[in-house]
Amino acid sequence: MIALYFGSFNPLHNGHLAVAEYVVREGIASEVWLVVSPQNPHKPSAMLAPEEERLAMARMAVKGVHGVEVCDVEFGLPRPSYTIDTLDHLRRLYPTEQFALLGGGDVAESMHTWKEAERLMREHTILIYPRGENDRYGEPFVTLTGAPLMHHSSTEVRERIAAHDAAWRTMVPEVVAEWIEQKGLYMNEEQQSVERSLAAGKEAYARNDLGEAINHFEAARRLNPECEEAAQWLEMIEDILAFRHKDYYNP
Repeated sequence: MIALYFGSFNPLHNGHLAVAEYVVREGIASEVWLVVSPQNPHKPSAMLAPEEERLAMARMAVKGVHGVEVCDVEFGLPRPSYTIDTLDHLRRLYPTEQFALLGGGDVAESMHTWKEAERLMREHTILIYPRGENDRYGEPFVTLTGAPLMHHSSTEVRERIAAHDAAWRTMVPEVVAEWIEQKGLYMNEEQQSVERSLAAGKEAYARNDLGEAINHFEAARRLNPECEEAAQWLEMIEDILAFRHKDYYNP
């Protein structure tokens, strides 16, 4: 059985991977496919990072993870993406496979509002991981009582990024964190300016143009006085300049 884990993955975080790995490790399904949705009909598109960026992050995150794959099937289907339509399409593509759905408690609570919900629940096993230790879901849902609990969400990751809270980096795989920073995803305009100043400062430092590097790192500090990375770069450059100008013969 293949468990389909639908989501915007905006961005994918450690909780997503933990649940997917649990399902494979416990033999609940032979594989878990993370089905990245370009446009979720239940979420405003303005909330989403570009679809190709979300797909790229998911693919990087699952690289080398046993039994967990990324599925981009909805990128070639009409939008918005309705789960029942995607399932019908996958069953035509893979007629010998048995598909189940994997989702959180919010899925169990909202599924009755989905397109052709009764047929979807009648024709497929619905695996639900609880949000709390005592959460239980009756038929037709199968509650994964031993699944790891998610202690954060994609929304929290985005909010922490926008708030300059470095704790967000502990919530996502390292490759995802690096991609978010490289692309400037989920950052407000001020933070994007800080990131551009940091990048320019590092580039100037690599050229050994320390004066220009200082200007860029000081610009980052003006935009965000609490930017520790800029402060660390400035301190290092000051140490270098102090060492260069030290008079060893008349200390």
